[in-house]
Amino acid sequence: MRVRYAETDAMGVGYHGAYLPWLELARTQWLREQAVSYRELESGGTHLPVVELAIRYRSPCRYDDELSVEALARAHRRRGVAFSYRIVHGSDGRLIATAETRHAAVDTQGEIRELPASVLRALARTG
Repeated sequence: MRVRYAETDAMGVGYHGAYLPWLELARTQWLREQAVSYRELESGGTHLPVVELAIRYRSPCRYDDELSVEALARAHRRRGVAFSYRIVHGSDGRLIATAETRHAAVDTQGEIRELPASVLRALARTG
């Protein structure tokens, strides 16, 4: 992905709030490739809200920089999952940021539920 102009601050640096959609993009891509699309997950009645977030900014990125955002499911329980992320600069491999998110599995009313079997199988394979 490339850093869009709207994702930079007045100093021309990638705005800290822009990182959240980048993490979401990588996480939903991981789910799609390993188990199920997020759309299918939701249509089956399961949502994965973020319940915890940590980001460590290591190096700035700027408008039009090409970035690679890597997501990896690092831990899971029957009722939730945690992901770790690495954001690296596309041309030189410089580490831009690391992050972690933790998600609870909930139903459409926000009640805790178990992750679907397809997601649990994918997590067992990769974690």
